Amino acid sequence: MDLERLYSIFKAISPLTDEDWQLLEPQLYVKKFRKGDFYLRADDTESQMGFIIQGSFRWYFVNPKGEEVNFHFFFENSFVVEYMGFLTLKPSQMHIEAMEDSTLVMLPKRHKILELYEVSRNWELFGRIMAETTYIATAGRVQDFLFHSAEERYITLLSLHPDIFQRVSLANISSYLGIKGPSLSRIRRRLSKG
Repeated sequence: MDLERLYSIFKAISPLTDEDWQLLEPQLYVKKFRKGDFYLRADDTESQMGFIIQGSFRWYFVNPKGEEVNFHFFFENSFVVEYMGFLTLKPSQMHIEAMEDSTLVMLPKRHKILELYEVSRNWELFGRIMAETTYIATAGRVQDFLFHSAEERYITLLSLHPDIFQRVSLANISSYLGIKGPSLSRIRRRLSKG
C-alpha cells in the first residue's frame, strides 16, 4: 500500500502534520496473513495493532459448550486490535483470525505508541479518538443485543457491509447475530419476499 494513502486516512482521524507522520512512518511494516491464520490467540497479550489494507478478520471466543461465538468483524480501512488487552496488557480471552488472505500495515508496539502520545499532541488526539471509536463500537454491539431483534441486527449488518455474504460464511454470520443457521435462512427468506 502507498503509505501516502495511509497518511491521508490517518489525517482524517486526527490533524497530523508531516512532522507527526515522520515520527511513525519508519516504524510501520507490512504483514500478511493467510486465511485461517491467527492475528491473536486467547491467552496471548495484545501489544500492537494493525491497519487492514486487504482482507478481513473475525474476533471470537469459544463458549463453555465449545461453540465459536463471533463478537466482531474487521474489514479494510479499519484497525484490527483487541483493544482492552492493548490498553491493559492482560491476556486476551478471545481470538482474532483471518477470514481471507489479508494484508496489514502494523503499527509499532504499545510502548512506542505511548511515546508518540508524549511527543505529539496530534498523536495523543489520534489515540483518544481511537479509544472513543472503539468504545462506541463495543457499546453499540452490546446495545444491539439488548434492544434489537435478530432481524434488526441482520439489517444493520447488511447496511454496514452489503457484500458480507460474499466474504463471510453463513455460520460466522449466524454466530455474530446470535442465532442458528436455520433462523438466519428464515430471516433472509422473509426479507427477500418483503
